[in-house]
Amino acid sequence: MKSKREYKTLDRMVYFSIIEKIKKGELKPNEHLTEERLAKELEVSRSPIRKAITALVSEGILDYRTYSGVVVRDSMIDPAKYGHLLEVIKVFMDATIQKMKEQNTLVDIAALRNYIASMDRSSYLQDMEDYIFNQHQFFFRILKHDSNPYYYENVKRVFFTINNFSMETVLKQGSEDKRDLTIKKFTAIADAFEADDYDLANERIRTLFDDFALNAFRA
Repeated sequence: MKSKREYKTLDRMVYFSIIEKIKKGELKPNEHLTEERLAKELEVSRSPIRKAITALVSEGILDYRTYSGVVVRDSMIDPAKYGHLLEVIKVFMDATIQKMKEQNTLVDIAALRNYIASMDRSSYLQDMEDYIFNQHQFFFRILKHDSNPYYYENVKRVFFTINNFSMETVLKQGSEDKRDLTIKKFTAIADAFEADDYDLANERIRTLFDDFALNAFRA
């Protein structure tokens, strides 16, 4: 974990410290949290603790329960949960692309190809964090073509949960050859959008998510 000096604010340090404790199993599902306990463990005042807890509650990582106060939710993602979360993303992607088709939306192809180029570079450098980051940015770029911010915010929350709470095997991206194949699939999606074939782009996105889910079980 980073030192306190490496975070811009203490509440961000607390925020990520709580996430790390959940990932390591130091904080278990349904475990009760108190500001006093966390302040003592992390050696900070209650103010940043309170801010971090509020943020984590809003993201569904912690929960306020009557008579129980703040408790830890079961956020860890196994392959089955990962598949379910991808189904949620597919729903929002589908709704967005259907609107784009109806409105003949001009897609920012250059932005999509820039993310693909970044994926390719990250794969070569074996920077898996950046590789996955650019995958997600690719989908966010599509969602931003929809005027309904609810789609974007919900998918952003799902990706946040996947990034921070997936079991080690869930997000494995395989060999460089396998990653190259995935990058080609992203390129095929961009090609479909460039050809104004929204249905084909949507079909390829759904297939890609199905591949992600299947790979999680194979890892």
